[in-house]
Amino acid sequence: MERLVWVFLALPLMVACRKDAVVPEPQGPGPVATGVVRLTVVPVWEGGPLQMFSEYRNNADQRVTVELLKLYLGELELVGAGAAKSLSDVVYLNLGTGPVSHFWSVEPGSWTGIGAHLGVPDPLNTADPALYPAGHPLNVNNGTYWTWSTGYRFAMFEGRYDLDPASTAPLVAAFAFHPGRSFCYLPLQFDPPGGLQVVLGDTTEVRVTVDVERFFHSAEGVIDLATENVDHGNVPDLALKMARNITFSMAVE
Repeated sequence: MERLVWVFLALPLMVACRKDAVVPEPQGPGPVATGVVRLTVVPVWEGGPLQMFSEYRNNADQRVTVELLKLYLGELELVGAGAAKSLSDVVYLNLGTGPVSHFWSVEPGSWTGIGAHLGVPDPLNTADPALYPAGHPLNVNNGTYWTWSTGYRFAMFEGRYDLDPASTAPLVAAFAFHPGRSFCYLPLQFDPPGGLQVVLGDTTEVRVTVDVERFFHSAEGVIDLATENVDHGNVPDLALKMARNITFSMAVE
């Protein structure tokens, strides 16, 4: 009887001393090792920093000032060797305040450069602008939405001009170019010399200059402020000519 009692008393102690094998917590994937690609867009006038409201001479020796300069770039991606990696659907560039930079974390690799388009891709351009919150490139507070056209102005280039190169009077006449709509959605390619190398833990810089003086002329056409000084998307030929000139004005440093 005493032996039986001892066995029953010992059972709890044996259970208490048992040690089950430790089951490890499930682990998710580790952090992806990346580098950074930084695209910086720099507004210039014939090689020098663009100064808003300062007087310049365009290709026709017309006196001009620039008072507003905004652009959209759509469908940005790294491209090279038959491959592509999306960076952003759309970015907004208010170049009236100077250079603008955008950053993306990217896995290390080699690329030819960055592909993009001037403007806003159709799926975003035709969506309800109320869908875009504050801080989004397409938020209506950026002042780029075209109510009448149900879409966005791909570029906004505004200022004042005087056709008389000898004049010293204040510039009064205004110009305004707002190319948009799908026919102005033009491809761009920014290829740094030697390609684009994304390095682990490092930042790869791609600098693109926008020579605003070239907005008035390119191999595709010349804009004469004497007869071509306003387009709000209602003059397709002029809108397309301006959009093309803008794309030709952009170059990788």
